[in-house]
Amino acid sequence: MKLKRWYRLDNAAKIFPPTTDQYDTKTFRFAVSLTEEVNADYLQKALEETLKNYPIFHSTLKKGIFWYYLEESDAKPIVSKEEQIPCDFMYGLLYRVSYYKKRISLEVSHALSDATGSLAFLKNLVTNYLKIKYHIQEIFVLDTASEAEKSDDSFEKYFAGSKLHKKKIEKMSYKVKGIDYPENRIKIIEGLVNTDKVHALAKKHNTTITIYLTSVLIDSIGKQMSMREKRKPVYITVPVNLRKYFPSQTIRNFFNTISISYKFKENSDFDDILKNVAEQFKKNLTKKELAYHMSDLVVLEKVFVLRVIPRFIKDFVLKLSYNVTRKMHTMTLSNIGVIEMPESLKKYIEYFDVFASTDGIQACMCSFEQNMMISFTSHFVNSEIEKNFFRALREKNIEVSIQTNILEEEEKL
Repeated sequence: MKLKRWYRLDNAAKIFPPTTDQYDTKTFRFAVSLTEEVNADYLQKALEETLKNYPIFHSTLKKGIFWYYLEESDAKPIVSKEEQIPCDFMYGLLYRVSYYKKRISLEVSHALSDATGSLAFLKNLVTNYLKIKYHIQEIFVLDTASEAEKSDDSFEKYFAGSKLHKKKIEKMSYKVKGIDYPENRIKIIEGLVNTDKVHALAKKHNTTITIYLTSVLIDSIGKQMSMREKRKPVYITVPVNLRKYFPSQTIRNFFNTISISYKFKENSDFDDILKNVAEQFKKNLTKKELAYHMSDLVVLEKVFVLRVIPRFIKDFVLKLSYNVTRKMHTMTLSNIGVIEMPESLKKYIEYFDVFASTDGIQACMCSFEQNMMISFTSHFVNSEIEKNFFRALREKNIEVSIQTNILEEEEKL
């Protein structure tokens, strides 16, 4: 009998299994829109070929006595026509590949990988698909990492701390509230904009796209807050890809987050928001600061007494900690950045997009060539924040093409 490979969950992934529920499946989706309709047979072959280089992806989540872990699966990898609701529960395998017309979608559980690791998988999948469909003989080298490097727990590798750090007690944040869609339906509103125009707008303000759009988001939230609600600060959680600061080629989770806050004042304006946000990014985005906070994810595993506590007790504590942390959180903004593909394949691709499950509201963005997609996911019927955000860009002469799974929203936006 063949022994199945298994992997410990990386340190960032440990929070996801106990906090996954029907309201937030801790799942995110990357998709690519091609110039021609997808051939299911070619996509199936491409998936099987891609998994040869990413065997850890073909895993299931198992419950151990002390921790969850990943185990190699015997299930056959199968692509399917897209019929499920976006970011639905993962049963068995922790990823799914689907297609609809010209679109290929990859959904991944955060227990398995983060955005950067999942994007690497999707880029290889799309490359293999296009090679098969168009009989391309050119050899593409998208990554040079070994199987061991791809499955590496980089938190463990770069752990340098020895004790938990005292954390500053943050103020309770402003919470976005609204009427939930029935049956845990998730609302998706996406705006397609020109990358160069957004970059030029950020440059005009002497800042980056991420800082500028974070400021626009805070301003958009503020416009729908009452004076009473503005007594509480807005906290935007921004995921940071740690591979940019520590040499790692892992496709597992290797990220941390920074918290950007702003408390509205009587004389608050966009320039004040932008200045405040830029200062916080500068302070928090340093290797020293990120390493300082990264060690907190690992140190608990180093304490023997904590290691031998049964998993169900850890689940309870982690879920309680997660719920407390969420009280210091308004929403998340994740910028995946520029997606690169081999030059000869670009003519077959229109754009990429990414969004994530949430029990509140979340924004994600990525860009490919001249197309930047900014995506909002929400459980709320109300769309004031999304409207304010895209209208703010239009007021700066940025054309926005809206697409959504809620048909009546297109007319409002």
